Amino acid sequence: MPVVNIQMFEGRDEAKPAIAKAVTDAIAQHGNIDPQYVYVIFNDVSMDNWAISGEIFSETLKKSS
Repeated sequence: MPVVNIQMFEGRDEAKPAIAKAVTDAIAQHGNIDPQYVYVIFNDVSMDNWAISGEIFSETLKKSS
């Protein structure tokens, strides 16, 4: 039973069904696994809780504005 964890910025709920379907289909096809046994877990992360290049992402966005 594959379990896929996807972390992404919060606020992309509309994209989740398509992402879940694409990931499930890819694992089922390439892993020869029944899709009903593929689990996809989304972890929504606030930009205040994500860092890139040593800086909090929300602060990086403020600097570029």
